[in-house]
Amino acid sequence: MTLLEKSLTLALFVASVISSAWWPTMPDWRWLLLGIIAIGSIIKLRRGLLSIGAIWGFMVVIIHGNVMEHQRQALFQAGVNITINGKVDSPFTQISHGYEGIAQIDQVNSQKLLPFLKPKIRLITAFPLTVNSEFTTQVSIKPIFGLKNEAGYDAERQAAGKGIVARAVVISDARWVIRTQTSKRQQIIATTNEHISALEHFPLISALAFSDRSLLTQSDWGALRDSGLLHLVSISGLHIGMAFVFGMSVGIAVRYGLPNYAFLPPLFGLITALAYAWLANFSLPTTRAFSVCAIYLLLKFSLVYWSPWRVLLLAVSIQLCLEPFAPLNISFWLSYLSVVAVLLAVNVVQQAQGHWIAKSTALLKVQLVLTMLIVPISGVFFSGTSLSSIVYNLIFIPWFGFIVVPLMFVALIATPLSDDIAALLWQCLDWVLWPLSWSLQFAEGSWYSMSLEMTLLVIAITCAFIGARFLTEGVMAILLLVIVSVALFHERQFGRWRIDVLDVGHGLAVLIEKEEKVLLYDTGKAWNTGSIAQQVVSPVLHRRGFRSIDVLIVSHADSDHAGGRGYIEQHFSPKTKFSSQQYFDYQPCIADEQWTWQALKFEVLWPPKQVNRAYNPHSCVIRVVDAESDFKLLLTGDIEATSEWILVREPEKLESDVMLVPHHGSKSSSNPKFVKAVSPQLAIASLAKANQWGMPADKVIHAYEKTNAHWLDTGTSGQVSVFIDQDNWHFETKRSETIEPWYRQMLRKGVE
Repeated sequence: MTLLEKSLTLALFVASVISSAWWPTMPDWRWLLLGIIAIGSIIKLRRGLLSIGAIWGFMVVIIHGNVMEHQRQALFQAGVNITINGKVDSPFTQISHGYEGIAQIDQVNSQKLLPFLKPKIRLITAFPLTVNSEFTTQVSIKPIFGLKNEAGYDAERQAAGKGIVARAVVISDARWVIRTQTSKRQQIIATTNEHISALEHFPLISALAFSDRSLLTQSDWGALRDSGLLHLVSISGLHIGMAFVFGMSVGIAVRYGLPNYAFLPPLFGLITALAYAWLANFSLPTTRAFSVCAIYLLLKFSLVYWSPWRVLLLAVSIQLCLEPFAPLNISFWLSYLSVVAVLLAVNVVQQAQGHWIAKSTALLKVQLVLTMLIVPISGVFFSGTSLSSIVYNLIFIPWFGFIVVPLMFVALIATPLSDDIAALLWQCLDWVLWPLSWSLQFAEGSWYSMSLEMTLLVIAITCAFIGARFLTEGVMAILLLVIVSVALFHERQFGRWRIDVLDVGHGLAVLIEKEEKVLLYDTGKAWNTGSIAQQVVSPVLHRRGFRSIDVLIVSHADSDHAGGRGYIEQHFSPKTKFSSQQYFDYQPCIADEQWTWQALKFEVLWPPKQVNRAYNPHSCVIRVVDAESDFKLLLTGDIEATSEWILVREPEKLESDVMLVPHHGSKSSSNPKFVKAVSPQLAIASLAKANQWGMPADKVIHAYEKTNAHWLDTGTSGQVSVFIDQDNWHFETKRSETIEPWYRQMLRKGVE
């Protein structure tokens, strides 16, 4: 095979593995035999050799997919409440109801598992465990139920990408046996923390040196995002590259005394990169970057020339052999697409003609091109981009590369050798980080949200720029036509206005959008370190290009409905606010109040008055009427049977086409007479799958089915969207638009 054919074979392998993210089912082990026969026949006949890559990718996915399924079965076949022995695989972080981290299980109910059958789980505890600790405890094993919306955090996809097959919640009265093991890495971290814990930039240094970002606050992340410098505090390919260059520089210096040892610079570079990856606990981005360095050196010393593109392709192929489901994680795409952007930028700069003037502007050109290429990547994954990133990156990438990172390496080397020298070096590092922390204040507000349509248009412009150099005019024209068509005719063509009941778990958040304006009814829950407003509502709004909202309605004050109120007020500045509770600067949402928004009439039916603290019975019940289409929507909050009985006295005010099921389908709500008075064609319950309260109650579902209403709940269907036209309306759900991918079906299974 020629070098081109080998590259095409690798490309087909990569494409085959990545395609597994959309497979509706995972073939069983028997399909491996078919793959072996196919490859053997191709080799013997010497025909279709390129297809070996695709077939091998198919086989790799089958092997890893079936191993994951066997790992899941090893847990769930043992029962719901089981005793596990395991080892902590990641730092524990605080969540709304305790602490959460990743652990690998060695034994289930005292039965040892085979090495390849040791599953990874997401372990939820009452207190944090340290990395590498071994433990024995009793847990309740549960499937992984993620939220499914058009944007926002996807727990199922993230779990599959990391090889996690279940959740485990420690039983309240469980006994613990914990065997703490202090690794050499943890000893280094502990020793270093003695020097840096009192420094002003301790959180930033900890993130840079050890990939521990837990100390960075939400405001820190916001400032770094606005400046476009998030990549500088997350140890990734950029940092491993800096480590490699630093090691090479040391090796070159050493070689002056040992001129016959030509291998010293690359060897020092590789060792330094490996050490830095180890300090970062071999996170996926660092492992990928180190593999690229290793492959590059291997090819160089074997006197085989491969272009940077082929080296990158080989590195991707090797990783996918070991971790075929890594593409399910955003970090995989960010890592490799960033490298692609760098290679393209360097290629463009290399084409420049001239002498020292052209060379002196090379850095600026690379940064300009790199920024243009990063914008669509940022738009796809983060629904926005930093308008100030080009300035900040132009200043701080060299600053980190030539000053911060080398100084940090020297400080790390000095720490075990001399306390006084180490203390001085760490203090110097703290000082050189001051320009960064000081300048971040000027980036505030420079984050620009990008709708999906705008992102696609930016991609089209970027493709035109790249295509002018690499593609023929015909291919480029077809590519641009496809992208622009998708951008212009995307989701916005559905309906005059739309309603979206977001999948927020136990809670409620409803968007109503019409003519480029948006209204939000309830905000979902919040916890100590975040909220649904931040994880789901904000990404959805940003994906649609909204940077503010017109109207915010808070039905009542319970956390699962009003938890994200502060976040929404701070980040989306609602112009008008309504609530049944007496919040400052909120208008009353009480019976007989009416207003018109975007030609839609809002009729408040309940409660009779505002209160100091609005509980479930005080929920703001609103009927939304579209006179043009005669469509009616009933928003019910968490009202209960007593409120429903009073509302039934005026049934003509209740009749609606679509309604929100009160109180998440609780048996304390949805009285049959109330349901009959509303007579909805579609009833939507916002709830968490397999929740602890047993919602929805069977009798509630039966009450709606008795009125011939179509029942949907977000726990089963994901985000529910209703599109209203002048003469008709229809609905779509995120989980039933297509057949669910195999990994979602697997993770949502319980005890069989």
